[in-house]
Amino acid sequence: MTLLDEFKEYIRIDGDDENSTLNAFLMAARSFLVNAGVELPVDLIAKNEDETLTYPLHFLAVVVLAAHFYESRQAVSSQAQNVVPFSVQQMILQLKLVKLDG
Repeated sequence: MTLLDEFKEYIRIDGDDENSTLNAFLMAARSFLVNAGVELPVDLIAKNEDETLTYPLHFLAVVVLAAHFYESRQAVSSQAQNVVPFSVQQMILQLKLVKLDG
């Protein structure tokens, strides 16, 4: 399964019509986190021997932020949707302290 497949499952999208848009949101989320000082693994969906994610918080930060970008596509909104979700802000604070092996 690819990161795109995992993301589509997370936001509950079937089909491939929006793949290029979804990939753009994933790349933007990764760039956002790197620019915020988070070191990201090359493979966000790498799994341990017991089939659990090796970097679950990194993965979650990327998909939550990408989902936020996807859901906040309107140029103008009556709500303050352009603010990075508080949960992502908290993940960034924690992940900035993580040094990846390798």
